[in-house]
Amino acid sequence: MSDLRLSDLGQITGPIDRAAQNVLLDDATNTHRALLKQLFGSGSGAANRLAFKEEITEITAEMFASIADGSFDKVHVGMHYTAPSGRKYFFADADYFFGHGDTEMTDHHMLVIEDECQGTAQHQTTNVTTGGAASSLIYTTYLPAHQSELEADFGASHIKEARLLMSNAVSNGMPSGWAWAGKKSFLLNMPMVFGHYLHLTGNTGEMYNGGNRVRQCALFQAMPETIISRLASTQARQWWWTDDVASAAGFGYVNYYGYADYAGASNANGVRRAFLIG
Repeated sequence: MSDLRLSDLGQITGPIDRAAQNVLLDDATNTHRALLKQLFGSGSGAANRLAFKEEITEITAEMFASIADGSFDKVHVGMHYTAPSGRKYFFADADYFFGHGDTEMTDHHMLVIEDECQGTAQHQTTNVTTGGAASSLIYTTYLPAHQSELEADFGASHIKEARLLMSNAVSNGMPSGWAWAGKKSFLLNMPMVFGHYLHLTGNTGEMYNGGNRVRQCALFQAMPETIISRLASTQARQWWWTDDVASAAGFGYVNYYGYADYAGASNANGVRRAFLIG
């Protein structure tokens, strides 16, 4: 097989030769990776710049190890993992929180974002945002209740805690306070999705919405089509919540047309979870 060339692909037929073709394709992929690594090096910067969609159905020990040691040599942004459960995820950003937090984040990690919304939820049962994102029912009820799904798909020991600076107070319809909280899964905010705050006339609470999440994820910068999500059960395009306080009555969300918007907190919009692995 070692003397096969890419130009031979079109000539290979039959079940035995098909195996040879697969080996050749694997060799070509590995050669491509090696060339890209020569250009961009290794580490989180390379993993974020080498963003392209690659379908995977397994996360190996070597992949986890390359995240943990900070080389990211076996992973990159854009990997699209379909777990045995059928749930789908994107590798979205390498070391997004490294060095952050009231307790410094020293674990190398890959930020993972669900491809599809597995369900919908309300931020609150009525249209209020009292207590900010920290008091949202999505954080206090929905995410903890569904954490076992993520643990089943990635292994509980591989999911790392993120320290988030989250809004916890609202005054005159604007977020007005924040506090640190440890989360094993969380919602994205507008800067992580679009690279900018949810701009509303007269709302001066942007820094409380942004916290320590003020950079656009490498996935959305390189592959903006992935901003659109679908509801897993129907495959219809789905609005999905962010945790930005928009007013006294509503939170931000990503419209299924692809733009930033906001809605009353009692609306049942999609939940697109994010979390860290390593």
